[in-house]
Amino acid sequence: MNSIVQSFTTILIKQKELKYHFPNILREPASLQHIAKAEDALGLTFNAELRELYLFADGTNIDSVTPSGLTGLIPIHNFLSLEDAVSYYAQSMEFQESFHNWTIDFQPGKQLFPFLEDGTGNCYWVDLNEETPNYGRIFWTNTFGSDPDYTYSSLTNMFEVIADAYRIGIVFLDDNGYLNCDFKAFDELSEKKQ
Repeated sequence: MNSIVQSFTTILIKQKELKYHFPNILREPASLQHIAKAEDALGLTFNAELRELYLFADGTNIDSVTPSGLTGLIPIHNFLSLEDAVSYYAQSMEFQESFHNWTIDFQPGKQLFPFLEDGTGNCYWVDLNEETPNYGRIFWTNTFGSDPDYTYSSLTNMFEVIADAYRIGIVFLDDNGYLNCDFKAFDELSEKKQ
């Protein structure tokens, strides 16, 4: 399995080949001090994978003018800066029901870190609830009517799937230059890589 940095580098190379906007808005790496500040603000501790991700890049610079089809790491999902993630966390925790999976009557603890979101409540979170079986797994909240649930075994696993999706053409630009995806093929790839 590739490291997060290796997978992210592959993603950026493919995005540049596509002439996609995302690499232009990627922020500089976070410092250890910035990571510690985010950890303190949220009362949690980053795992090694999340630390690796933010030491590679501190999210993206998102403005209110650029269409979301040009800013996502995956279609429409923005890579949150540490500062944006802290704000997003505070807003999201006001809606505890959005974390509850009613089918299996499960809700993770509050030690979650949001890193990819689409602005409408669909978000990927790293589970940082220590000493639980889901520690390090990726939890997905959504507004599609599906129960929130774990989608990837780890951040490394998720980034490898995304890199593979770019590499084999599952993720592509549409006629308007917006990032798009064969979602069925992406889901199949995700399941295969679990």
